[in-house]
Amino acid sequence: MERHHPSYFEPQLTDEVVSFFAQHMLNIYTDILDVLSTEDDSNYGRGTSIFDRTRNRFLNLIMKRQCPVDVHLVDGSLKFIFQIGNANIRFLKDDFDNPKKKKYLMQQLQSMSLFPLDDQQPQFWRFILNEPKTLDDEPIVVFAGYNLANEVVAYWDSSSITDLNYIHLVEPETPNSVELGSPLVEDPDHDSDKDDDSEAVNN
Repeated sequence: MERHHPSYFEPQLTDEVVSFFAQHMLNIYTDILDVLSTEDDSNYGRGTSIFDRTRNRFLNLIMKRQCPVDVHLVDGSLKFIFQIGNANIRFLKDDFDNPKKKKYLMQQLQSMSLFPLDDQQPQFWRFILNEPKTLDDEPIVVFAGYNLANEVVAYWDSSSITDLNYIHLVEPETPNSVELGSPLVEDPDHDSDKDDDSEAVNN
Protein backbone atom coordinates (compact mmCIF):
# COMPACT_ATOMS: atom_id res chain seq x y z
CA MET A 1 0.00 0.00 0.00
CA GLU A 2 1.22 3.50 -0.84
CA ARG A 3 2.65 5.47 2.07
CA HIS A 4 2.37 9.22 2.41
CA HIS A 5 4.04 11.82 4.59
CA PRO A 6 2.04 12.37 7.82
CA SER A 7 1.20 15.95 6.79
CA TYR A 8 -0.68 14.52 3.81
CA PHE A 9 -3.38 13.42 6.25
CA GLU A 10 -2.90 15.94 9.08
CA PRO A 11 -1.38 19.31 8.02
CA GLN A 12 -0.01 19.99 11.51
CA LEU A 13 2.25 16.92 11.36
CA THR A 14 5.06 18.74 9.59
CA ASP A 15 8.72 17.73 9.59
CA GLU A 16 9.40 20.31 12.29
CA VAL A 17 6.68 19.00 14.59
CA VAL A 18 7.39 15.29 14.11
CA SER A 19 11.15 15.72 14.39
CA PHE A 20 10.70 17.73 17.60
CA PHE A 21 9.24 14.71 19.41
CA ALA A 22 11.52 12.22 17.66
CA GLN A 23 14.65 14.11 18.68
CA HIS A 24 13.56 14.08 22.32
CA MET A 25 13.11 10.30 22.09
CA LEU A 26 16.57 9.86 20.60
CA ASN A 27 18.17 12.09 23.23
CA ILE A 28 16.51 10.16 26.04
CA TYR A 29 17.59 6.83 24.54
CA THR A 30 21.21 7.98 24.36
CA ASP A 31 21.14 9.41 27.90
CA ILE A 32 19.70 6.20 29.38
CA LEU A 33 22.29 4.02 27.66
CA ASP A 34 25.06 6.24 28.96
CA VAL A 35 23.81 5.98 32.53
CA LEU A 36 22.52 2.40 32.68
CA SER A 37 25.47 0.64 31.10
CA THR A 38 26.98 -1.28 34.02
CA GLU A 39 26.87 -5.03 34.63
CA ASP A 40 24.11 -4.40 37.17
CA ASP A 41 21.78 -2.99 34.52
CA SER A 42 19.48 -4.97 32.24
CA ASN A 43 17.50 -4.47 29.05
CA TYR A 44 14.34 -4.51 31.15
CA GLY A 45 15.60 -1.70 33.37
CA ARG A 46 16.74 0.34 30.40
CA GLY A 47 13.42 -0.24 28.63
CA THR A 48 11.29 0.88 31.57
CA SER A 49 13.53 3.89 32.16
CA ILE A 50 13.28 4.94 28.51
CA PHE A 51 9.49 4.67 28.60
CA ASP A 52 9.15 6.49 31.92
CA ARG A 53 11.47 9.33 30.99
CA THR A 54 9.89 9.75 27.55
CA ARG A 55 6.41 9.86 29.06
CA ASN A 56 7.47 12.44 31.63
CA ARG A 57 9.31 14.51 29.02
CA PHE A 58 6.32 14.60 26.69
CA LEU A 59 3.97 15.33 29.58
CA ASN A 60 6.08 18.28 30.73
CA LEU A 61 6.42 19.66 27.21
CA ILE A 62 2.67 19.46 26.67
CA MET A 63 1.64 20.90 30.04
CA LYS A 64 4.17 23.74 29.79
CA ARG A 65 3.13 24.45 26.18
CA GLN A 66 6.69 24.10 24.94
CA CYS A 67 5.80 22.18 21.76
CA PRO A 68 6.00 23.81 18.32
CA VAL A 69 2.28 23.13 17.84
CA ASP A 70 -0.86 22.91 19.99
CA VAL A 71 -0.99 19.49 21.64
CA HIS A 72 -3.97 18.09 23.53
CA LEU A 73 -3.34 15.53 26.29
CA VAL A 74 -5.94 12.78 25.84
CA ASP A 75 -4.71 10.32 28.49
CA GLY A 76 -1.91 11.10 30.94
CA SER A 77 -1.80 7.58 32.40
CA LEU A 78 0.66 4.88 31.37
CA LYS A 79 -1.28 4.58 28.11
CA PHE A 80 -0.25 8.16 27.43
CA ILE A 81 -2.18 9.39 24.41
CA PHE A 82 -1.82 12.89 23.01
CA GLN A 83 -3.47 14.55 20.05
CA ILE A 84 -2.17 16.85 17.34
CA GLY A 85 -4.94 18.06 15.07
CA ASN A 86 -7.05 14.96 14.46
CA ALA A 87 -4.18 12.52 15.07
CA ASN A 88 -4.23 10.41 18.25
CA ILE A 89 -0.63 9.48 19.05
CA ARG A 90 1.18 7.04 21.32
CA PHE A 91 4.82 5.97 21.55
CA LEU A 92 6.66 2.72 22.14
CA LYS A 93 10.01 0.97 21.67
CA ASP A 94 9.86 -1.81 19.10
CA ASP A 95 11.17 -3.02 15.77
CA PHE A 96 9.11 -1.32 13.07
CA ASP A 97 10.02 -3.90 10.41
CA ASN A 98 9.45 -6.88 12.68
CA PRO A 99 7.22 -5.72 15.54
CA LYS A 100 7.01 -7.82 18.68
CA LYS A 101 4.02 -5.93 20.03
CA LYS A 102 1.49 -6.88 17.34
CA LYS A 103 -1.19 -7.48 19.95
CA TYR A 104 -0.78 -3.87 20.97
CA LEU A 105 -1.90 -2.78 17.52
CA MET A 106 -4.52 -5.48 17.05
CA GLN A 107 -6.29 -4.31 20.20
CA GLN A 108 -6.68 -0.95 18.55
CA LEU A 109 -8.20 -2.62 15.51
CA GLN A 110 -10.72 -4.54 17.59
CA SER A 111 -11.73 -1.53 19.66
CA MET A 112 -12.45 0.52 16.52
CA SER A 113 -14.03 -2.21 14.41
CA LEU A 114 -17.51 -0.66 14.65
CA PHE A 115 -16.41 2.27 12.51
CA PRO A 116 -16.52 2.13 8.69
CA LEU A 117 -13.27 0.71 7.33
CA ASP A 118 -11.27 3.16 5.22
CA ASP A 119 -8.07 1.59 3.95
CA GLN A 120 -6.64 4.92 2.87
CA GLN A 121 -6.95 6.86 6.14
CA PRO A 122 -4.75 6.47 9.25
CA GLN A 123 -6.82 5.90 12.37
CA PHE A 124 -4.05 5.76 14.96
CA TRP A 125 -0.45 6.96 15.06
CA ARG A 126 2.74 5.68 16.67
CA PHE A 127 6.19 7.01 17.45
CA ILE A 128 8.34 3.86 17.40
CA LEU A 129 11.86 3.91 18.79
CA ASN A 130 13.99 1.36 16.94
CA GLU A 131 17.20 0.28 18.62
CA PRO A 132 20.31 -0.33 16.48
CA LYS A 133 20.51 -3.85 15.07
CA THR A 134 24.27 -3.76 14.56
CA LEU A 135 27.18 -1.78 15.99
CA ASP A 136 27.27 0.29 12.81
CA ASP A 137 23.59 1.26 13.02
CA GLU A 138 22.08 4.28 14.72
CA PRO A 139 18.82 4.36 16.71
CA ILE A 140 15.96 5.61 14.61
CA VAL A 141 12.45 6.84 15.35
CA VAL A 142 9.64 5.94 12.97
CA PHE A 143 6.40 7.90 13.01
CA ALA A 144 3.68 5.84 11.36
CA GLY A 145 -0.04 6.13 10.77
CA TYR A 146 -2.04 2.89 10.61
CA ASN A 147 -5.40 2.22 9.04
CA LEU A 148 -7.98 -0.09 10.64
CA ALA A 149 -6.49 -3.06 8.81
CA ASN A 150 -3.25 -2.43 10.72
CA GLU A 151 -1.45 -1.32 7.56
CA VAL A 152 0.96 1.63 7.40
CA VAL A 153 -0.45 4.41 5.24
CA ALA A 154 1.64 7.30 6.62
CA TYR A 155 5.38 7.11 7.26
CA TRP A 156 8.25 9.30 8.45
CA ASP A 157 11.58 8.41 10.04
CA SER A 158 14.35 10.30 11.79
CA SER A 159 17.18 9.33 9.43
CA SER A 160 17.26 12.89 8.11
CA ILE A 161 17.82 14.40 11.57
CA THR A 162 20.34 11.95 13.02
CA ASP A 163 23.13 14.53 13.12
CA LEU A 164 20.95 17.55 13.84
CA ASN A 165 19.55 19.02 17.02
CA TYR A 166 15.92 20.01 16.68
CA ILE A 167 15.41 20.86 20.35
CA HIS A 168 14.20 24.45 20.46
CA LEU A 169 16.36 26.56 22.75
CA VAL A 170 15.90 30.20 23.65
CA GLU A 171 18.61 32.18 21.92
CA PRO A 172 20.61 34.37 24.32
CA GLU A 173 20.20 38.09 23.77
CA THR A 174 23.38 39.74 22.56
CA PRO A 175 24.04 43.06 24.36
CA ASN A 176 24.71 46.20 22.36
CA SER A 177 28.37 46.92 21.74
CA VAL A 178 30.00 49.75 23.69
CA GLU A 179 33.17 51.54 22.59
CA LEU A 180 35.83 51.64 25.30
CA GLY A 181 38.97 53.71 25.42
CA SER A 182 42.37 52.16 25.81
CA PRO A 183 43.00 50.82 29.32
CA LEU A 184 45.03 52.90 31.74
CA VAL A 185 48.15 51.03 32.81
CA GLU A 186 50.57 52.29 35.44
CA ASP A 187 54.13 52.73 34.22
CA PRO A 188 56.15 50.05 36.02
CA ASP A 189 59.34 52.13 35.61
CA HIS A 190 57.97 55.10 37.50
CA ASP A 191 58.81 55.34 41.22
CA SER A 192 55.41 55.96 42.77
CA ASP A 193 56.84 56.18 46.28
CA LYS A 194 58.73 59.37 45.38
CA ASP A 195 55.96 60.97 43.33
CA ASP A 196 52.34 60.89 44.56
CA ASP A 197 51.23 62.33 41.21
CA SER A 198 52.43 59.35 39.21
CA GLU A 199 51.38 59.38 35.59
CA ALA A 200 49.23 56.76 33.93
CA VAL A 201 50.31 55.45 30.59
CA ASN A 202 47.54 55.17 28.02
CA ASN A 203 48.46 52.17 25.86
